Amino acid sequence: MKEKLNVGELIKTGVILFLITALSAALLAYVNGFTAPLIAKNDEEKTQDAMRAVLPAADSFEKLDIPPEVAALSDKDEITEVYKAKDSEGADCGVCVITNTSGYDVGIVTVTGVDADMKVAGVEITAMKETPGLGAKAADSSFREQYSGKSGEVMVSKTGADDTHIQAISGATKTSNGVTRGVNLALKTAEIVMEGGSK
Repeated sequence: MKEKLNVGELIKTGVILFLITALSAALLAYVNGFTAPLIAKNDEEKTQDAMRAVLPAADSFEKLDIPPEVAALSDKDEITEVYKAKDSEGADCGVCVITNTSGYDVGIVTVTGVDADMKVAGVEITAMKETPGLGAKAADSSFREQYSGKSGEVMVSKTGADDTHIQAISGATKTSNGVTRGVNLALKTAEIVMEGGSK
């Protein structure tokens, strides 16, 4: 014999589950409201540290609105932030560009410093989800330093580095290409900004 459906019990259970869900959501919102400013502050400090590392001649960084001609450079890759760098006397000394590109996985966040001579001054990777022991080697200084001093368009080679090429990470060409696309976007962005595309 089938048991009768107890509507009262169902309503009671539903109300309890609703209250638990509502309380959990309220607690999460409270915790997020408390921690979000701290996370944003830590992210800003991380960005500032990376920019000082890639453009050591800079004393301060002025965040710019991304000009339309810079935004137009983005396709599947993204230019997320652009900063004009100034030295201790207030003179322009370069541009820092933050890009988000994809390699084997999405989310390679690269900070590239381009000096006043339109050459790469340095590259830092502040976030990525590439494979440990392979693509993750892109964060190693031995890989990142290959970009220093390069200008124009940088290309990836599997056989060796030269004035216009960097040596790909063995087994991680997609990652190497992803970082390189970010650097090339930074070089193009710096050219636009330094020529007056953004004030």
